[in-house]
Amino acid sequence: MLLANNRWTILLTILVFLIGMSGFENRLPRLGQLTLVANSLLFLGVVGATDRRTWLRTVMAVPVAVWFVLVVLSEVRPGPQVNVLMVTTGAVLLFGCMIIGFRQLFAPVHAEYERLASGVFSYLLMAVIWGLIYWRIEAVSPGSFNLPDTVGDNTRGVFMYFSMITMTTVGYGEISPAADLPRMLTGLQAVAGTMFVAIFIGRSVSRLA
Repeated sequence: MLLANNRWTILLTILVFLIGMSGFENRLPRLGQLTLVANSLLFLGVVGATDRRTWLRTVMAVPVAVWFVLVVLSEVRPGPQVNVLMVTTGAVLLFGCMIIGFRQLFAPVHAEYERLASGVFSYLLMAVIWGLIYWRIEAVSPGSFNLPDTVGDNTRGVFMYFSMITMTTVGYGEISPAADLPRMLTGLQAVAGTMFVAIFIGRSVSRLA
């Protein structure tokens, strides 16, 4: 009963852990395996938290099953092809998790704090997805962003940070897009983040009215 009534709070906790650990994967031993387990729990938990009567749960169950097969393959027969498939499947699952979390803003819940947790979950997950996109853009086309000299090898954690300050429209300026594609994406993220907050607040206020 405790898990059933606090699903989105638990999922939010797992997501916050993943975000916090994104900057330490190259520094702490075995953190990669722990992150993999946390991601697997996140994907499985979101499917479990989805209403059984919706088609989205069935659709999400397929890539989740593929993800667990790939996790086993990565341990038994690791290789670049398995890694590419895991990244692709993980990206699909992250996007699906964000959509499901967003839908919870309009779905009936047993407690309003669970609605709040699902909204924060979706907001942070949106930042994670954009951060991963920035990270891959810089990996494929180095120089797409102006990065500080102190970044080193920990670019994924840096882009998670950049994504969050972009979505909140803080923009400290120590990291900035240097190419057309990242400029367009950062602009879209700032707009999407602002719109999400407006919808989230408006929905929350209407529920209390």
